[in-house]
Amino acid sequence: MKITDLNIDCLLRIFKYLSERELVILCETSNYFNAVIEQNIFYAMTKDLLLCGHRNRPSVEKRNRTQLTYFRRLQVARNWLRGVYMERHYYHHAQMFSSKLWLDSDALYITHANYLRKYRRAGPEALQRRYEVEITTPTLSNIADFVKKQDTIFAGRVCGACFVNDTDGITEQAMHHAKEYMFSVDFVNEVYATSTDTCCKLWKRSTEFGLTHFDLFMQLQHSFKSMKLSDDAQWLYGGLYTDTGRKALRAINVESGEEQVLNSNTISIYDLKIKDEHVLFTANFDTTFRMFDRRTDRDVAVWEDPFDSSIYCLEYDGLYAVLCGAKYHSRVNLYDIRVPGKYIQLYFPGRATARQNYRSSPVYSLACDSQYMFIATDHNLQVLDFTTNYGIQRDYSHFHESLR
Repeated sequence: MKITDLNIDCLLRIFKYLSERELVILCETSNYFNAVIEQNIFYAMTKDLLLCGHRNRPSVEKRNRTQLTYFRRLQVARNWLRGVYMERHYYHHAQMFSSKLWLDSDALYITHANYLRKYRRAGPEALQRRYEVEITTPTLSNIADFVKKQDTIFAGRVCGACFVNDTDGITEQAMHHAKEYMFSVDFVNEVYATSTDTCCKLWKRSTEFGLTHFDLFMQLQHSFKSMKLSDDAQWLYGGLYTDTGRKALRAINVESGEEQVLNSNTISIYDLKIKDEHVLFTANFDTTFRMFDRRTDRDVAVWEDPFDSSIYCLEYDGLYAVLCGAKYHSRVNLYDIRVPGKYIQLYFPGRATARQNYRSSPVYSLACDSQYMFIATDHNLQVLDFTTNYGIQRDYSHFHESLR
């Protein structure tokens, strides 16, 4: 009788006595053993990993360029936790400006002053060096923010003009006065939202005779630095640029216009993400990253930046991992929302050349999948590759504790 004649239950009983290294060697000896170990051992071990977990198919899965085996997920997740990665720099620009990112499985979209460029994700590198498509309009004003959903891109320029790019072409319309400064945009279905340093407006998109037009149906006297519409377009969640009463988080009912002042103790919100219908994540001026639950109307968890730096942006993997971009040194913090009050790892991207004198750039925007992290800084895009087996280890998980 051969070992391959045993049923799976007997094999798994035997495999319990093997180390992980021995299981990997066994996987290489037989396709049958590989399938059994992958589906019954490594599958369970990788369900809830940070940035590589696959329980309920989180949003980070949809951004992955390639499908990872369960054992490969285990290796890459450990690289994230240990700070093992290769660093690459892309798209250097001498002029200083902030960029916004949007990551799909096949492309990265990045703003470049008044242009929006699409870079294909193909080949051995994380990105191609030359853009595939450049999207713009005759208006010469920097793009402040943009959102992409399916085949539709909605972008807002600093001067208050916004444009929509979809399969029907590009349509641009002035939605705010030119003296206002655009902060944030979002849309769900036919509901579009724009916010400047003066007010926030809600629009209905309509198409007639092949022409797209936006009709204003609500104006709010709030300046939301960041805002998001719920998936059903019933609620608009916004973070005020400043609120002296330390209640900067608001919820607006899109149908009635009713405003709820949410009980989150923060003076200014720089970025906001929706976890689900009840929970919101906020990046704050007061050096905190907060998790707010609408059911209890309070911050259920607060993480403070270890170096007292404001948090500029967030990225959420759809499961348990949150990446926070800090104000100084292009630093990114990794948090596990199951671990209260403590960061898991810190990432300090280096400078492109030794001659650069701009050493302390904020992180203006973040994007990631299971294998790569994309960081938009003052002068370039920095990409951290966690798929490497030979990268330099930069483990700062206990750095702050060692300073005490």
